[in-house]
Amino acid sequence: MAKSDLIKTAIAFLDWEEPWTFASVVLNQLSDDSGDRAIFERIWAEACRSDNWQQADIAKCCDACDSWLKRGFSWLPEEARAQFVRAASYQWK
Repeated sequence: MAKSDLIKTAIAFLDWEEPWTFASVVLNQLSDDSGDRAIFERIWAEACRSDNWQQADIAKCCDACDSWLKRGFSWLPEEARAQFVRAASYQWK
């Protein structure tokens, strides 16, 4: 997979009325290549790390998550990172 496919797929997710579907929708739209899924799973695991979501203030949690994603996946543009952060925030509500 080209990283651009993952980026486009993450950014294309718009069903925020059902945010819990983010991971499955994005994974379903990626190819069946195990490398594709592995990259997504690494990003998703980092976004959902409990360390990111320990603050009482959700904005601080989102900032922590974004910061970790920016460091670990510097190639991931801001718009795609924001999608992962938003989806992960719903996992911790």
